[in-house]
Amino acid sequence: MKEKVVGYVRVSTEGQVREGYSLAYQVEEIERYCDKNKLQLLHIYEDRGLSGATVDEDGLTIEREGLQELLADIEYHQVSQVIVLNTSRLWRSDMAKVLIQRELKKNNADVKAIEQPKYSIYTHETNDFLVNGMLELLDQYQRLQISMKLSRGKKKK
Repeated sequence: MKEKVVGYVRVSTEGQVREGYSLAYQVEEIERYCDKNKLQLLHIYEDRGLSGATVDEDGLTIEREGLQELLADIEYHQVSQVIVLNTSRLWRSDMAKVLIQRELKKNNADVKAIEQPKYSIYTHETNDFLVNGMLELLDQYQRLQISMKLSRGKKKK
């Protein structure tokens, strides 16, 4: 029997669509990966126009409908992995990362990031832990750069 997985795609800006992270591109890559690795892809969840850092800090919840559906469904469908193009599609803040990983670990599910082949939320290899942490910091840095550019653009108007 094939391993059951789900996919997740997200774009937050038009720039991501132009730079190759369109929803269609992400879906194609996830489908190709699952076919190649003989995984049973149950569903691909999506969020459009939402930041990977959006978190309700008071309620400790992530404000993304597609992601909420995914997290609710993984236990019911006994999903072993969430397939994403890269981890920045799931999170771009430490708070979001902790909340998502908590839910995945409760259900013994892992993240498979196509562009980060050694990524696992269960990694204990020190080199992989270091590289994954650096990539996550770069994701947060990129998000901050985008935010600063947008706020500067609003001030000029």
